[in-house]
Amino acid sequence: MTSNEDEKYMQRTLDLAARAQGRTSPNPMVGAVLVKDNQIIGEGYHLKAGTPHAEIHALQAAGDAARNATLYVNLEPCSHYGRTPPCADAIIRSGVKRVVVAGLDPNPQVSGRGLKILQDAGIETCTGVLEQEAWKLNLAFFKYIKTRTPLVSLKVAMTLDGKIATSTGDSRWISGETSRKYVHQLRNVYDAIMVGIGTVLKDDPMLNTRLENKDSRDPIRVIIDSNLDLPHSSKIVKTAKQLKTIVFCGQQADATRKAFLQE
Repeated sequence: MTSNEDEKYMQRTLDLAARAQGRTSPNPMVGAVLVKDNQIIGEGYHLKAGTPHAEIHALQAAGDAARNATLYVNLEPCSHYGRTPPCADAIIRSGVKRVVVAGLDPNPQVSGRGLKILQDAGIETCTGVLEQEAWKLNLAFFKYIKTRTPLVSLKVAMTLDGKIATSTGDSRWISGETSRKYVHQLRNVYDAIMVGIGTVLKDDPMLNTRLENKDSRDPIRVIIDSNLDLPHSSKIVKTAKQLKTIVFCGQQADATRKAFLQE
């Protein structure tokens, strides 16, 4: 196959992987496509942690036709037992002839091991196809694996001259409808949303996801509140049993308030 064909099918893996954006944490988003005679014979993507990986979905879709096919996947197939068996073994058993990956596993302890197992089994491998695009898709995963710290995005709404509200403070929104919708799209794919107690006292927000998509999800709500000034009448408190909420407070916080919130 030409490099253009490799890129075309690799782009398909990225498109498939992105369908599960916000659903696979702590795992990466991965898509897989099986191709034979320039035709896609099987494809799939990882839905959520603990479920079969993308390669398994693609192999199951292709069945016996996977023999002598080319497998495209945007991340190196796993080579170890975790919550699911290693994909490298399943690929070998399927009779796949060639495996094309966008990039290696970022974990230095296993990076390259999956491809080595495939190569030792006589399978041709190729890496680096749309590697940058694949890296961007799983930026949060790669950052956590390498640094053990989360990817944090700062959301700020302000005017062109740097203001966040009118002088009287009575403005409801500075942002427009398009940007507000985008914020909810971000909430739909991020694990958590964090605000300070000042925002809660001023706006009494829900911090949930409000999209027309029925499959949308709510992020974990994180409140920074040193003195536990969080009002018991706030929307955050009233919905805490329905929406997972974490409040960080200082040692000086009132014990009675803490007990109430924990209940």
